[in-house]
Amino acid sequence: MRWFRRGISRGIYLAVAAVLAAATFVTPSGASDDARFGVNRVNIAWLPSPERENILASIANNGIKSVRLSLTKPIDASIDAIRIAHEKGLAILLEIPLSNPAYFPAGTKPRSGHGRIWDMYRLSDISPDLFRSAVGDALKKIDQLGVPLVAVETGNEINWGAYNGDLEVKSKAKTRTARSLKELNDLQTVERGAANYVLLLKAVREQLAMTKYSAGAKVISAGLSDIPVADADRRGIDSIDPSAFTSLLQKHGLDKVVDGYGIHIYPGSGGSSSARDQHMNQALSICGTKPDGKPCWITEWGFSNKSTSCSGDDRSRERLVRATKSRFEELMQAGRVEAAYYFNWDATPYSVWRCGTLSPAGRMAVTP
Repeated sequence: MRWFRRGISRGIYLAVAAVLAAATFVTPSGASDDARFGVNRVNIAWLPSPERENILASIANNGIKSVRLSLTKPIDASIDAIRIAHEKGLAILLEIPLSNPAYFPAGTKPRSGHGRIWDMYRLSDISPDLFRSAVGDALKKIDQLGVPLVAVETGNEINWGAYNGDLEVKSKAKTRTARSLKELNDLQTVERGAANYVLLLKAVREQLAMTKYSAGAKVISAGLSDIPVADADRRGIDSIDPSAFTSLLQKHGLDKVVDGYGIHIYPGSGGSSSARDQHMNQALSICGTKPDGKPCWITEWGFSNKSTSCSGDDRSRERLVRATKSRFEELMQAGRVEAAYYFNWDATPYSVWRCGTLSPAGRMAVTP
C-alpha cells in the first residue's frame, strides 16, 4: 500500500480475476465470468455490518465483478464481509495480512518503526504452526458459509520494511537504503524470513485443499511493492526490487507452492508516458507464462486524485487509467497477468467512489 495509508488496513479487496483469451478464471456461482478487473476496499472489518453491506452493494451494483478483501482483526467481521460480498455475487480474492499477533509465539515483539512508521513483526519470527491453525480455522468458517474464494494472497508488500520487520527502518528519514539484497545489514535474517514465508504459502495451500468450496482457489504470493529507490531513501526504509525479492523466494521453493505472483503497480501521474511504461515494465518483469512461468496478479494499482470536491475533474486520471488498463489487457491476453484490482474504492486520494457515484476513472478501471 502507498505510504499515506498508515491507518488503512491492508485488507481491501477488490475484484479482479478471470477469463482470458484462452483461460477461464474461476468465479463463484452468481458472479460474472469476466472478473479480471476488480477493486480493493480497505478496513471494511472495522465498520458495522450494515455499512459493510451498503459498501459491498454499491460495488456490486456498479457492475464490478470482483473484490479484494483482507482477513484483518476482528476476524469475525472480516468473515462477515466475505459472506456479504458473496451474497452480492462478487468474486473474492482474500488477502491475509501477516501482522496478526496470533501468528507469532507469545512475547514476540515487532521491529520498531522509530516513530515514523508503524512497528512491524518479522517474517523470521512467525510460527508456521500458529499461522496454519489460525488461518485454517478462518478458512473453515468461510467454507461453512458456502463461500468459494477465487484466490488467497498471503501477506502484503513484504519486500519493504513497512510490512516486513526483517527489513530495516533507518533511525532517520532521508537516509541511503539498500540497493540490493547484498547491501542489507542483516541478509541472513531476511533469508530466514523468506524461507519461513514459503512455509506459510504451503500451509495456505494445504488448508484450502481441506475445504469444500475453495479447494480450487489459487495461491498467490504477497503483492510486492514497486517503490523506487529514491522514495525508499526519502523514507529511510529498505525496499528490495520485486524481481530480486521474487528470486530470493524462488530460492526457497516459491514456485512449488504458488499459482501466481502478487504485484502492486503505482506508475504515478507525473513524468512522461515512457517513464511510466518503463516503471511498469520493470515491476512486471517477474510475470511469466504457463507452464514454466507464473502469471502475475496485480492486487493493487491506481492513480491519485487529491481533489475533494464533488465536481472535481477526473479526466486526467481517467486518461492514465485507460492507458494502464490497456497495457494490463495486453498482458492478460499474453497470459502474463490474470487479474488487476484497483486501489481503492472509497479511501482518498486513490478512491474512485466519490460523492455517491463512481468516478469516470473508476468506471474505466473496474468495469469490463
